[in-house]
Amino acid sequence: MFTLEDKKYDETKMNTEGKVAFVQLNNISNRDAQLNMEKENLKVLAEHYTNILKNNLPEEEKEEAQSKQD
Repeated sequence: MFTLEDKKYDETKMNTEGKVAFVQLNNISNRDAQLNMEKENLKVLAEHYTNILKNNLPEEEKEEAQSKQD
């Protein structure tokens, strides 16, 4: 069973073309969720490596960066 536009349907009662469309939409939804999780993971990794980069700047560069933030 699935819901489309506030109506419930039984996918097992659809014709072949409808079943294929149903499966494709499920695949698209799953892939979208995977991409969103991957994007979040990349964001965390980018923040992690940005912090490592900041911690390893030459001292004079760190001082300039700090003074610009203040």
